Amino acid sequence: MQHYRRDWLAGDLSASIIVALLLIPQGLAYAQLAGLPPMAGLYASIGPLLVYGFFGSSMTQSVGPMAITSAMTAAALAPLAAPGSTQYLLLAATLTLLSGLMLMLFGTFKLGGITRILSLPVIQGFSAGTALLIALGQTGALLGTAWRGDTVLVLAINFPAAVHKLHLSTMLFGLSGLALMWLAANPASHLLGKLGVADKAAQMAGKILPLPVMIALAALLATLDNTHQIKTLGQLPAAHLGSSAITGLNSLDLASVQSLLLPALLIGLAGFLQSITVAQSIAASRHQTVDANRELLALGNCNLASAIVGGMPVSGGFSRTVVNTNAGAQTPLAGMLSAIWIILALWALLPLLAFLPQALLAATIILATARMISLSQLRQAWQFDYRDGIAWLMTFGGVLLTGPMVGIALGVGIAIALYLWRSQQPHIAVVGRVAQSEHYRNVLRHQVETTPEVLAVRIDENLYFANIANVITQINTQLSQHPASRQLLLILSAVNSIDYSAVNALKDWQRELADQGITLHLAEVKGPVLDTLRHGDFLDQLTHPPFISTHAAMQTLSPQELDYSI
Repeated sequence: MQHYRRDWLAGDLSASIIVALLLIPQGLAYAQLAGLPPMAGLYASIGPLLVYGFFGSSMTQSVGPMAITSAMTAAALAPLAAPGSTQYLLLAATLTLLSGLMLMLFGTFKLGGITRILSLPVIQGFSAGTALLIALGQTGALLGTAWRGDTVLVLAINFPAAVHKLHLSTMLFGLSGLALMWLAANPASHLLGKLGVADKAAQMAGKILPLPVMIALAALLATLDNTHQIKTLGQLPAAHLGSSAITGLNSLDLASVQSLLLPALLIGLAGFLQSITVAQSIAASRHQTVDANRELLALGNCNLASAIVGGMPVSGGFSRTVVNTNAGAQTPLAGMLSAIWIILALWALLPLLAFLPQALLAATIILATARMISLSQLRQAWQFDYRDGIAWLMTFGGVLLTGPMVGIALGVGIAIALYLWRSQQPHIAVVGRVAQSEHYRNVLRHQVETTPEVLAVRIDENLYFANIANVITQINTQLSQHPASRQLLLILSAVNSIDYSAVNALKDWQRELADQGITLHLAEVKGPVLDTLRHGDFLDQLTHPPFISTHAAMQTLSPQELDYSI
């Protein structure tokens, strides 16, 4: 605040009002999605926004409940307690507390790069799968029937019974509300763009316009005295602090707390991943920076604040953060002001929230999650590399078949497996010298000169236990295709590390090559790799000196040229 400029206030003020208008219906909807009372979503929209202003590094991040973390919360707690029960509320607050503590622990140890274990296709597949699962799960509330399930298989099993319990009035009202809100969010914003409204303003209008449609439909239903028995939120409790994880921890058994540790970790990572992605994207467009480790601490504190007031896991929201930015937010003060407006709304408008139809809240969630499903992402990933497309599909399918909790763990496994798959099949290039130069290029891609007695091979991957056998096999194949070769030169310019297993495999291979009358040489070995090699006796087994320059080797490998070592 010491450096706050007066001309920022108008932008922060306007953005805070718009985000507060979005957060109220979203908070109510996401709480229901998590199996919690509606007020829990509003509590989780107040404390975290106030706390983030003190700890966050993003100028426009909007923190609060989100669809993915809400769905993961429901999946984690459903096997442990009945949704809405006292035990369920206590477990939800405890889950939020544990998630916050884990994020703070990661931030303390500066583990902000932990999300790099997830590739972009895995992230996109997880988001799309979870969004589709959430949308399908909300279809029951939209149509006035009890259609629930945490996987597509369970939903498919429950579908016939749900069809027989459809409530016609709720179905017509819900579908009409969904259609009108979609028209307000999409065609209306495109129309504003064609009428000359700035792109940012048109996009923001597309996010805001569904809200007045929802209010109008709720008012219409209240005017008709709800003769068609369409379910609404009903009377909400007066605003007060909810169940606290801190005060209720003593009543939980150790087994329940232990069962929440892994879900808390996965929910925290999923929320942080979502938060840091949008924060860094917007910060880059505004020539600002975001500190990942500080964001871990900030989100950890936000979840602690949410737990204390009986809220639910929170994270930075993509759509709300974009709206906050486009509405003119300049600093985290915008989020803190949004929290104040929500408090005032609870004080003044709480009785009116009882008239909000549950079908419209379901429509809000469906519209929000539908934006996260993009088949164009799958097409782009597949066109770039079919392995990335496979990762997208496997993560997407895993979430649908096993649920978001197992799905995110599966995504981590797929990301690691994808790395191992790629590194197990490293690129090996036979190189030759570009005429009248000391540059060496792939013989399959360039016009180069080679020496029959010398086979020079460049290895374009780190060497470790999982790929060394493949590397040796590929080079042996090249040796069989070059029978005149008596000098094998391994160019290690692209090798940044080598492990113990790889070194021992090279030692055994070197003895096999010597029995065949082939001498092994290394070229362009980097310092860290050289330090590793010196820990053992591998270098002693090579012809002295063990390291030569690529240029010297590609000439004739005479004793004089072997003096070139690096």
